[in-house]
Amino acid sequence: MKAVMNRKGLRLVSKVVVVTVGLMLIAGAVVANDQFVMTITGTVRAALVITQFQPLDWSVGGDLYMGVAKSVGIDEAGTGSFIITGAANDNIQAMFLLPEYLWDNVGKQRVDVYFTSTDAGIDLTGQPDPTLVAFAAADPRDLGTLTIGGAQTTVNIALGGTAMPSAGQKAGTYTASVVLTAWYEGT
Repeated sequence: MKAVMNRKGLRLVSKVVVVTVGLMLIAGAVVANDQFVMTITGTVRAALVITQFQPLDWSVGGDLYMGVAKSVGIDEAGTGSFIITGAANDNIQAMFLLPEYLWDNVGKQRVDVYFTSTDAGIDLTGQPDPTLVAFAAADPRDLGTLTIGGAQTTVNIALGGTAMPSAGQKAGTYTASVVLTAWYEGT
């Protein structure tokens, strides 16, 4: 093999050979390693669905009277009831936003309303009508963790309370909104 020389008399062929051998060693080291591409997944649960079975209505069984408090228990006609539908065997949290008053249609007259520590009820049997099954009493201001059972995919929540018209209450229909929010607890 005839050596090729540059102007300084260095042998270019030997430098090319050394660089080529070095690149082959590096490339061989990379090829000798192994790779595996893993697929990763995650499943997001479908959103909980909340429906109203029946509204809380103090006028069922008779109207409100001026100056007379009227309570609706969690197992009586007029009790409000919600159905939360979700994935079986999962824990959820639920929270009420409760009003302090019922208002007339122009927002000038109001009826006080109260909710005590036993004015909510929880049922896991799948029966949303609180007059047909015994709901377990709960505090509507702190429902705690609820578990959707494996046999069905619902939790039923009842809501009662007390309305207190004033002694000089103007006659008419008074309304307010109750908001129930629910979410998966997650782990």
